[in-house]
Amino acid sequence: MVEAMANSVEDVLVDGLSFKLKPGASYINERKSVTFHPQGSNIYSTNGTKLIKILVTGDSWMDPSTFRIQYDLLNNDANQAHELRPLGDPGSFFRRMRVLCNGQIVEDIDNYNRVEAMFSCLSSSDSVTNIDAEGFGQRWNREADYNVPYNADTYRGIYGGQSQTVLFKPLSGLLNQSKYLPIRYAPLTIELEIVSNSNDPIISDLTGTVFTGENTSVAWQIQNVQVKVDLCTLDNALDNSYAEHLLSGKALPINYNTLVSQMQSILSGANGQQKVRLNVTRALSRLKSVFVTLFKSMPAVEKGTKEWNTFYSPMMPYAGFAANQYNSLGEFEAQLQLGAKLYPEYPIRSHAEGFYQLRKTLGVKSSTMHNFDIDSHEYRSTKFIWATDMERVLEMGFSGQNTRSGDLLNIRFDHNDGTAANYATSMHIILHSDQILEIRDGGVTVFD
Repeated sequence: MVEAMANSVEDVLVDGLSFKLKPGASYINERKSVTFHPQGSNIYSTNGTKLIKILVTGDSWMDPSTFRIQYDLLNNDANQAHELRPLGDPGSFFRRMRVLCNGQIVEDIDNYNRVEAMFSCLSSSDSVTNIDAEGFGQRWNREADYNVPYNADTYRGIYGGQSQTVLFKPLSGLLNQSKYLPIRYAPLTIELEIVSNSNDPIISDLTGTVFTGENTSVAWQIQNVQVKVDLCTLDNALDNSYAEHLLSGKALPINYNTLVSQMQSILSGANGQQKVRLNVTRALSRLKSVFVTLFKSMPAVEKGTKEWNTFYSPMMPYAGFAANQYNSLGEFEAQLQLGAKLYPEYPIRSHAEGFYQLRKTLGVKSSTMHNFDIDSHEYRSTKFIWATDMERVLEMGFSGQNTRSGDLLNIRFDHNDGTAANYATSMHIILHSDQILEIRDGGVTVFD
């Protein structure tokens, strides 16, 4: 039977025996790397101009894969020995990002530095290494040794009076999809808001013996902001065909994924156990997945832990920074509910299952090559991320759940621990959804 079925399969010519030339793209006349500058001020800080606004426009087609934001981070301390030590990548200096297309808000991500830090943890270690090469070259939560505190001589920064040029790609769904953008019809405006507290993105606690006022600076500013991107010019025939398409009243639809970020405080537990019940009021037509992280202030010895880069685990009081210890009191119970439907149908009751659900949501459950930069100890201490995939078909477009029909999305999270001092103080919720940007001759429309 197997022989008969094997003989009936269709033969195809393998690539090694196919001598067809690789397809070309002669309809693209020119490709050039260009620079866009912000409107208004060129110097930004927490006590000065905080909003960076960059307009990207022209007559060409923009390749979003090449989009980068570049800036110089200046150490404002005149003493060369006082080093400025950033904790994350260049995006950690911003608390909010908005992307507008022809005046319409396409994306608005609050708590931007925390969202970016979370998805950085969910990238492969090699990918993060490459990102750091464009950034500051190192970051706190990758260099730390749980058993040995940081040494000021090994975690170096920017010398006093000097600046470092860095680049980063914004965590924008529109800028991370593959379609070229006709910026003649869909000019982009990128808005980045500097963090409110200048100490947030840097080593700032100078009360110990490692980082002190003798070797560390807390004064900085951002300057010389630029957008680096490639623009392509099409030949007249193809360019005119797109123009005719739009002038005839038709549209160019672009599917992209975006993120909605919400931070909510958690009340202290009662009756020996903390039971969190939060309702998410933001409605979306196609909700793909939900990411939930917790925050609680860390011990003072961890000078680099901030609200934006710390993802508290209920096991943290037991796993600690010294050893990967286990205690059943550090486990939890979690579940989402949309209307009458539960995700998953049986609650998650362990970090092990939580990690499995995270891998499934990211599409790496069965992969041995594409994994993310979180180990067992980190997941049970400062990189705890609970994720739930709400798609009917994993990783397919528009198969997520519609939350506009009146059903309320409810998040349930219970600590097993009876010690109130070990409870998280806030919960960060990120909604991941499918959206469509429709480009027409008279403007653009965003469908969420």
